[in-house]
Order: sequence, then C-alpha cells, then structure tokens
Amino acid sequence: MNQKLPSEQTKMLELRSLMEDSLEVLRTYRHDLMNQVQLIHSYSQMKKYDRLQGPIQNLIAEARRHTEMSAIASSMISYVVLSRDICYPMLQVHATCEQAELPTLSIESKAAELLFDLLNMVGQHSMRQFEPLRLDLSIVLWGQAFEIGWHYDRSEHIEDVPDFSRWGEAWAPQGIVMKQHQEEAGIEYSIRFQVQE
Repeated sequence: MNQKLPSEQTKMLELRSLMEDSLEVLRTYRHDLMNQVQLIHSYSQMKKYDRLQGPIQNLIAEARRHTEMSAIASSMISYVVLSRDICYPMLQVHATCEQAELPTLSIESKAAELLFDLLNMVGQHSMRQFEPLRLDLSIVLWGQAFEIGWHYDRSEHIEDVPDFSRWGEAWAPQGIVMKQHQEEAGIEYSIRFQVQE
C-alpha cells in the first residue's frame, strides 16, 4: 500500500489550523472564567456571601470535569473532548475512554476526527438550548478499531434531537457503522470503525 505523504506546506497549514483552534479554545476559556470571577467579585463587593456558593461550586465542578478529560490516555481524544466542551458553553461533555489495546496512530486520529465532527455538530445544536445539554460519551480504542457511544436523554429536549442519522450517513462512505437503540430513558447511539484487513 503506497500512501502519499502530505507535503510540507499541507503539514504547516494543518498545524496552523490546530494552533488557531487552540487559541480560540483559550480565548473562550479565559472569557468564561473571567465571567465567573467577576460574578464572585461582585457578590463579595455587595456582601452577598450567600450567593457565592453557586458560582464557586460551578467552577469546582467544571475543573473536575476538565481534569478527568485531561487524564484520558489518548492525547488526541483528550484534546478533542476538552476543547469542544470549552468551545460550547451549553454543552457539558462527560467522557470515558478505554484503550482495550494500544491503538494505531491512524485509528486514534480517525476516532479524534470523527469525535471532533460529532461534538461540533452537537455543540452547535446546544447553542439553541436554554439549559445545558449533557452528553455522556463512552470511547473504546483497539489496535485496529474504535467504538464511540453516547446517550441522548429523553428528559432533555428529546423532541429536538440533533440529526444523528444524517450525520452518520455522511460518514458511512468512510466505513463508519452507526446504530441507534430506543430505550425508555432516551436513545443510545454508537458508531464503530474497523480497519479492513
């Protein structure tokens, strides 16, 4: 199998794009953090100490979630999950990632690419919501395959579900298999990709 290596210019453009995305994530994070700090500062200036607990608890919960995301073994998956969570304030991602065996670089990058696209779609959808949208992700990486599952809760905006079916169809030509299963509490989705030998 003869794969063409990307040109030096293509690599530089991809690196620039990653850096621009990272800078945007940092800007968003700084902006959100400053909003919380200003709220805490205002309450303390007005001596409304009873109102301080809410913003402080929010900061603690967010820091815990981000610490969990940073601890994901795959740095690519960790970056994608953490950066999309920060970029979309109305999206609250909770993710677990298991490496059943060490994935190849191509499997890890394909999973990261797919997850990036999925979280961008759900993140854009979350911007139309009035309450935070929780998305629980389960990611499993093998040497030559991966599976990503998520649950869409019936109690949360079930009548306004992102078009996961259309999204899955767009990825199908690349060998992505998507399944969905209706449950009492909501809908379970999963996508799977395996390198064909």
